[in-house]
Amino acid sequence: MDILFLLKVIWRKKWLWIITPILASGAAFLFTLNQVQKYRASTQLSTGFTMNDQVHLKEEWFNPRDADIKFNNLLSSMNAGAPTNFVQYRLLLHELEGKEEPFHQPDPEKLQTDSEEIKYVKDLVTGMLNELKPLSTSSPGYPVIRKFLMAYNYDYLVVRANLTIYRIPNTDFIQVDYVSDSPHLSALAANAFCEEFIRLSKSLTTERAGESVDFLNNLVIQKKSDLDDKMETQRLFKTGNNLFNVEKEGENKLVQLSDLEKQRDEIRSSLQRVELTRGNLNRQLNGIAGTTSVLDNQKIIELRNTINNLNDRYITGGQQDNALKDSISFLREQLRIQTAGTGSSPATPTLTKAEIQDKLNDLEVEYQVARTNLITVEAKITSLQYSFSGYASKEAKLEAIQKDVDLASEEYLAAVAKFNEAKNRLLASNTLRQTSAAFPPHDPLSSKRLIIVGLAGFSSFSICIFIIALFEFLDQSLRSVDKFSSIVNLPLIGSIIRLNINNFNIPQIFNQTGNESGELFKSILRKIRHEVVSLNSQVFLVTSLRKNEGKTFTIMALSYILSLVNKRVLIVDTNFRNNVLSQILPKGSKVKSIEDRQLVAGLLTSSKQGKADVESEDKEMAYELITPTIYKNVFVVTNAGGGIASPAEILSGRNFANLIEGFKANFDYIILEGGALNDYADTKELVQYVDKVITIFSAQSTVAQQDRESIQYVKSLGIKFGGCVLNKIDPKDYKS
Repeated sequence: MDILFLLKVIWRKKWLWIITPILASGAAFLFTLNQVQKYRASTQLSTGFTMNDQVHLKEEWFNPRDADIKFNNLLSSMNAGAPTNFVQYRLLLHELEGKEEPFHQPDPEKLQTDSEEIKYVKDLVTGMLNELKPLSTSSPGYPVIRKFLMAYNYDYLVVRANLTIYRIPNTDFIQVDYVSDSPHLSALAANAFCEEFIRLSKSLTTERAGESVDFLNNLVIQKKSDLDDKMETQRLFKTGNNLFNVEKEGENKLVQLSDLEKQRDEIRSSLQRVELTRGNLNRQLNGIAGTTSVLDNQKIIELRNTINNLNDRYITGGQQDNALKDSISFLREQLRIQTAGTGSSPATPTLTKAEIQDKLNDLEVEYQVARTNLITVEAKITSLQYSFSGYASKEAKLEAIQKDVDLASEEYLAAVAKFNEAKNRLLASNTLRQTSAAFPPHDPLSSKRLIIVGLAGFSSFSICIFIIALFEFLDQSLRSVDKFSSIVNLPLIGSIIRLNINNFNIPQIFNQTGNESGELFKSILRKIRHEVVSLNSQVFLVTSLRKNEGKTFTIMALSYILSLVNKRVLIVDTNFRNNVLSQILPKGSKVKSIEDRQLVAGLLTSSKQGKADVESEDKEMAYELITPTIYKNVFVVTNAGGGIASPAEILSGRNFANLIEGFKANFDYIILEGGALNDYADTKELVQYVDKVITIFSAQSTVAQQDRESIQYVKSLGIKFGGCVLNKIDPKDYKS
């Protein structure tokens, strides 16, 4: 669509988009004249979803996705019906209790009450509010409660429409707004909503999470009882077996056993020393070398074996037993002495026999004492080793009991941890807090009256422009020269505006002066006349794609405008299916039609004699077909009309071409009318008799697929195509 043309159309309809916004703005102004002032009270709730200052047993990380889900769940709960019902209860109780000035007066037509009914409703509503029961059709006293709510204008839809709940973007807070005609009512409703919703939320959370906490509490008590039973069993076992200091006692016995074994080793070393000394003294006493040598060798072997055994025990014990180390050193010294003694010759005794005998006696006594001590120490070692086997059995039992105690302790601690975690979750779930109370606003909300009036005017203006543009877009008619050129794409020799003319009285328009449309019409016809004359042709066929496109009117207008310049015009009505020209143009009652074969035959005879004999009788008979019209210099050849045959069928055998040639001698222009191209083949059959074909289009028509096929035929005419005339143009579209 041409934007410039659209703008011209919009401007042409300026009164529509000027008056409509003015009326809409005026209506909006009148509707808002008595607008009631509104007051908005606001409060905020802190959710704790994004920040929480409570104490937690374990570190919790902030998850934005979980926070968004929690916010969505919370807003869904807040927008549910139950919290709004509780606000209705609070507002209704405010009105019924009468402690403060009421906000609304009940509608007398809706409510006829007495004191007993008021008390009944008040008790019902108070009980439902305390028990947090929403209002439903199954609620006790529902009809009377609803009647009171409707009378005081606290119906659910009214309260819910005035309540606005939303999250403040990128914060932890929920905004609650209430708008009403009273500032105190707005504040009370906003605060009541927050208080009741927090109470409802805590109740539901406690009910859900409290069951888990109670279960875990009972579990903790049970595990504590089991732990106490296990510990009591352990205490009784220790008491009965004297095992309170089992570990310390075991350590003491190990120390005693180690000391006794050390003492035993020392005694054995002492006995060995005594035996060696005694043997040496005996050798000195006897003075027998052979015997002494044998005894000495035997002693050396025994010393070496003893040293090896003690050395193995020392190494196996981790080389930490100093007493055993000293014994090994002593025995090694004895071995060295004994070895040195056997390698030398017999020494001369340095002691007397009596002294040797005394020492032998002393050594015997020392040997017996050491032997007795050794037996005593070995007995004690055996006793301690036996007691260790009894302690091992008791320790095994005590260890099994200790494992039961440890397992019970672990279960108890795990239950305590879960219990504490559940309690912490219960506390964390009740993070909803009202951070600021709603106060009665001082100033009412902006009525936005000017904005409403402006929007009414602007929206109506926009709708008008849109409707105009929409109709123009949907209107696919040719309507203007520009649209004709873009859609049809055929050469145009002129256009004719639409006029209301009675009985095709074209001379009446030319005789009028001062009529703007008439002057435009005359100017248009003169332009078309110029274009037709410029075609340098004498015989024209006027046709159209459809019926009622204006062929008859165009032929009459073109004939008349040509007659004004003293051109003789002959109109041959070859539209045998609709002979309007034959009906309105002839002047007089005696009319011969083209279907008369006798007259046409006379013409054919005279045409063979040549044009020189124009005064012959036959010629005069043929020209009786030509009838004068109501216009000067305009003549017509009529047809009888109503035929169903085509021109080729009607004119067959009459040599219609010679007929046209005969008319050319006496007329400047000959105009034929053809039937609609979409419906009939008349035009195609008459093209051979004419010089140019002029196609008439109506500006009110659209171009369909069948029209495009006819347009292609017109284009195929080549040089015989004289152009198009766009008829019935709206004068406004013509000027634009």
